[in-house]
Amino acid sequence: MTKRQRFLDHVRHGGPPICSPQIGGGAGFDTRLAGKEWISQTTLGDTIAAVERFDIVPLINVGLPDLGCCDDKLAWRQVDRQESDDRIETHEVLETPVGTLVRKGIEEKRKGFFQPKYPVETPDDLPALEHYIDAALAADLAAVTAGVRWTVEEIADRAALSVQWSVQPYELLCFPDNVNTVLIAHDCPETFRRLMDKILKLDERLFAAVAAGGADFIFLGGPGSEMISPRFYEDYLIPYSQRASAMARVHGLAVYSHICSRIEPFLSMGFYNRMGIDLFETLSPPPVGNVESLRDARTIIDPAICTRGNLGLDVLLSASPEVVREKTLEILQAVEGHKHIVAASDYLFYDVPEANICAMTDAVNAYNGR
Repeated sequence: MTKRQRFLDHVRHGGPPICSPQIGGGAGFDTRLAGKEWISQTTLGDTIAAVERFDIVPLINVGLPDLGCCDDKLAWRQVDRQESDDRIETHEVLETPVGTLVRKGIEEKRKGFFQPKYPVETPDDLPALEHYIDAALAADLAAVTAGVRWTVEEIADRAALSVQWSVQPYELLCFPDNVNTVLIAHDCPETFRRLMDKILKLDERLFAAVAAGGADFIFLGGPGSEMISPRFYEDYLIPYSQRASAMARVHGLAVYSHICSRIEPFLSMGFYNRMGIDLFETLSPPPVGNVESLRDARTIIDPAICTRGNLGLDVLLSASPEVVREKTLEILQAVEGHKHIVAASDYLFYDVPEANICAMTDAVNAYNGR
């Protein structure tokens, strides 16, 4: 059985524990292993080389090919770029007949990218966002399929593949930040739902496109409890997640959800069991998350859902390999009898020591009697 098949089989059926720390995703661990300092310079080949360096059963998560390759109306234009020895700042615009959207990004050496300015900040920006969504709905997505197919061919059977974009309609394609998303949903509920419905239609087209390229999973996100209220989950996140997940399965795709911050009380309220998730991470304890008992949390999660985690990045960054082995064993004991994949609480940062990843894999192998 190939590593890709082993990962998929474990998500579907469970079995002896496997180890699959999250490598890639723009967090930087694969960047450092490739001898690079700018995370934006990390290639798919670098990520493949990183996952093959360890005795793991990997899932590689990549971004959706840029929709600008499908239609010029969807292409951002860079208007400024400032570079220094340890920082790059970019300024991009997307021009539409009903307004211009602006975004700014900053990348710091060894730390990665963050966005100090999001394209949508007020309701006045929503017409331009809707124009973008309408253009995407009309676009030929053949270039998306081709991009995913190329990725699948490069990875081959060395890992399962997840393709990520802002599938969650509530996120409005991540054009606003978390705070402004809440305000827009509160202040413009009719417009907000109309945009969500259009994004769901776009998701359905994108599911078909990435499935045709050979992807295994799509990535369904969701804000942690420090960013959104239970009422918003009930009104927006759960019903739209259910519809998106059902659409994905029609195309043979499994649903991978990553929420690396505080998930209580949503976990105890049963929200994640209702969203149509196949693979969920992470049930993390403080200081990374707020789940006090992994054993209890795993009994709350639907047994049909495979979980992944939960070794804290604080441990992986600073603890000794001996402590990592002990913590990994504690995780294995806590999830006995459940479908679980041993991994970290989030994607591996630039400075995580290789020895600690080896300690994690050694502990899983020892537990399995290898």
